[in-house]
Amino acid sequence: MKPFLFCVDSDGCAMDTMTYKHKLFFGPLIAKYFPIDDPEGFQTDWETLNLYSRTRGVNRFTGLMMALQAAKVPNIEHLVNWAESTTSLSNASLEQALRDNPSEDLEKALAWSNDVNHHIKHYQGDALAFPNVREGLEKLSQLGSVYVVSSANREAVAEEWEDQGLVPFVTDLYCQDRGKKEDVLAELLSLVDSPDQLLMIGDSPGDCQAAELNQVQFYPIIVGDEGHSWQQLMAVEADAFVAGNYNQDQYKQLFWQNLDR
Repeated sequence: MKPFLFCVDSDGCAMDTMTYKHKLFFGPLIAKYFPIDDPEGFQTDWETLNLYSRTRGVNRFTGLMMALQAAKVPNIEHLVNWAESTTSLSNASLEQALRDNPSEDLEKALAWSNDVNHHIKHYQGDALAFPNVREGLEKLSQLGSVYVVSSANREAVAEEWEDQGLVPFVTDLYCQDRGKKEDVLAELLSLVDSPDQLLMIGDSPGDCQAAELNQVQFYPIIVGDEGHSWQQLMAVEADAFVAGNYNQDQYKQLFWQNLDR
């Protein structure tokens, strides 16, 4: 029998990195490249979109498109078309789109994304794992194989997980460069005999949707209660999943209630 797989998101799930990235870099840097009439109000809307609602954890380029549309920023048609049609919401895909069909809005989007990556890379503050993550990953690695499945930049994820001593528990990193999360999960399903052997662990609706699209179960890390979520996974639900007794319904209900507050 093939091993159980545990797919773990990074930002906001294992690593306490999501909030500062959006507050310091993702949101504020947009006004450097696009005409934003009310930067303060735009930043508030950006944080709601990316952190405190059902769109939490959306890919950076989808979030950029949505925020610019909501702010009625003009001349972003090429960005919208690319974001809605590409199979890989990544810098590499955007670079190819620019080679195929150059446009000012795509150039701005790529410059913004590169700028964000630069600031994250040189950030001097703490990028720490949530409480109980290291112990939780150690437990998961004893029960099966752990894969990081993240829409974040691979270089940043690798550096953060290495710094926190988490890499020894991980089989591989599937990040922004490997495509959308639902497609990554579909690929990883080839490594197991049944969808019942793969568990997606994440903090965002995108993680939940990727699991549902692949008919695998989802364990949510609750925003604001991450340490307890990891403790519960480590102490109870990881073993329950392997034994075939995990019930995701109660956790998904709590997950959605928390985001709708």
